[in-house]
Parts: sequence; structure tokens; C-alpha cells
Amino acid sequence: MNLTKLLATTLLVCLPAIACAQSGWYAGLDVGAARSDANIDEHFLFDDTTDRASGSTTGIRLRGGYQFGRFFALEAAYVDFGQFENHFDPNDCPAGAPGPCPVDVRTSINGFVGTLVGILPIGDHWYLDARLGFGTVKIKAKALGTTDIEASSNNTTGAHYGIGGGYRFNDHWEVLLDYSEYDQLDFGLTLAGDFGVYDLGETSVTSFGVSYRW
Repeated sequence: MNLTKLLATTLLVCLPAIACAQSGWYAGLDVGAARSDANIDEHFLFDDTTDRASGSTTGIRLRGGYQFGRFFALEAAYVDFGQFENHFDPNDCPAGAPGPCPVDVRTSINGFVGTLVGILPIGDHWYLDARLGFGTVKIKAKALGTTDIEASSNNTTGAHYGIGGGYRFNDHWEVLLDYSEYDQLDFGLTLAGDFGVYDLGETSVTSFGVSYRW
């Protein structure tokens, strides 16, 4: 009986240490390929797409957070997706303008996001994770090639989510691979001539990162 009590007492004393074994602050930098699939919708017809285009660039994410035990973490991050360049050849042109009417749109995206991270440890070094969060990004877009130059800047909020995994070398350093999608469907730029609306859809980022833990 005394041995049982001793074991139970030892377990209760050790539980906080076990739960906090991987708790603590960390910071990381991720760099990777960002891609955005945009489209031009006719101005007066809902969801009547007249052309689509994809743009790609290099994106970065500078993040910091706190891990609570082995399975959860909270992060705050600054994201910058660089500048996308999309080329469109829409089916419909401004009123009175003969076709074709190509449009080039340059779009930059950056902002701050918060993320809840769920972590699944695999052995002593490997792990998988899933991300879900919300944030505010600033989007600047400039359209060239219509009747004149149209520019717009807007702050938009949206959700983001991702999956990934990594490898921890020791108590401080780790590397990770991540795929995330950021929703910017609230952003629309009315093109010069009012013949269409440029809609920026989800931006996906596949990145490689390094983290340091204190």
C-alpha cells in the first residue's frame, strides 16, 4: 500500500513536468512558392466569369508563438506574398472598345494573421500539424491595358488553414514543410471601363521553414 501511494504521489508530481515538457516560446521563418488563381467577372452578371489566370511569386511568413504541452500552440505571424502578375484575355471588352482587350493585373498581399496549431507527435523527432486561423491582409492591385490604369488598395479579413509536418533535431531547432491557403474572396477591383471585376481568390503557399525554441 505504501508503495502504491508512493507511485501515485510521484505520478502526480511528474504530471505537470510531462505536460509542459514541450511547452515554451518559439519563432520561425518560412519561405516558399505562393500561387493565386484570380478571375474577371462581368460587372453586371453575378458569377459570369469571362477569364481566369494564375499568378505565382515567392512568399514569406515570419511567425512567433507559444506551445502549450505537446499538442497545441498559438501563433501570430506576418505574411508577405510578394507581387502576383496575372494576364487576362477577357471575352468581353469595355463598351465601344473592339476586341481583343488584354488586361495585366499586378497584386501585392501582406498582413498579420493569428493561428491555432494542432500537433501530432510521431516518435521523438517527427510530427504532423494542422493550422486554422484568421487575419487581416492589405491588398494592392493595379490593372494595365484597359482604357486607362485602375488601382485599388484594401484591407480585407479572411480565414486560413493548412497542413504540414516537421522534424525536431533537438530541444531548440526544427524544420518543417507546410501547405496553407489564405482566403481573400472579399477583394474586388472594378476594371477601367466598368466591363468587369477582378476577383482575387484563395492564395496557396507551399513553404519550407526553420524554427527555434527557447
